[in-house]
Amino acid sequence: MYERVLVAVDLDDTLGSRILMRRAAEMAGETGARLTLVHVRPDLPHSYSRALPDAWDLEQQEAAERELEGLAGSHGCGASVDGVFAPAGGIAREVNAIAVKLDIDAILVGAHRMDLGRMVLGTQTTAIARDAPCDVVVVRAEEPGD
Repeated sequence: MYERVLVAVDLDDTLGSRILMRRAAEMAGETGARLTLVHVRPDLPHSYSRALPDAWDLEQQEAAERELEGLAGSHGCGASVDGVFAPAGGIAREVNAIAVKLDIDAILVGAHRMDLGRMVLGTQTTAIARDAPCDVVVVRAEEPGD
């Protein structure tokens, strides 16, 4: 069904990442889909970034990319991964920009529990889906206590 799938991973959400990667591995195994993994790092205010060493941002990006590769490998879908990205910026904007650039067929993204802040401000999942250039598959938590 989908040949090129962008998996939007929140590396700060261990349980959600595990559930999302399990589904990504299933898609790759069932349909032969090629996966691209992305984790969007928060953009630091300019005043903070001036105080950090010059190589700090690149080191953070490379560490996140290694973590994405490890996550894919630990879920048995490392061979299906065409690339990993860890840009800094707005989550929905960066995810959708990568989807456009790579001509992605579907974005796989996790659903989080709703809380008051998300109901008032919206969610990144909603923002990705609203502006996506392709289908968005929302993976819901499936383990007890999620």
